[in-house]
Amino acid sequence: MCEHISLWCCYQTIQFKAGQRPVYPYFAILTAFNPGSIVLPPAQNRKRNTLLKNELLHEINGLQPLDCSAPDGSWLEPSFAVPVSRARAAQLARRWGQNAFYWVEQGKLYLEPVQIDAVTTIKLGDFKDFFYTE
Repeated sequence: MCEHISLWCCYQTIQFKAGQRPVYPYFAILTAFNPGSIVLPPAQNRKRNTLLKNELLHEINGLQPLDCSAPDGSWLEPSFAVPVSRARAAQLARRWGQNAFYWVEQGKLYLEPVQIDAVTTIKLGDFKDFFYTE
């Protein structure tokens, strides 16, 4: 349990980078990298994210690649801003083995647990304060 709480705290220290801010009215930020926060080899992570991207492109009319990283650059995970419902985002995150996902609605950023039972959704603040352009 302490390990999950520690991860949950780490997930709250985040920044997002892309060429432009996503323009969807609401969206999830999803990745297939490092399921369960277990670090996989780079080639395996890239393959998983390509499979996720293909799955998303068959389901929706748009997605925007962006990078999620620790502010100090100690880790980085390529991800996708995806205009799907919060419930569908949770299904996808669970399917790809993610402990949590980020949700943006009305300009606010939330951290949503998927496979961590000891925590609840947390509002992190204004998305613009976590987003940087490349």
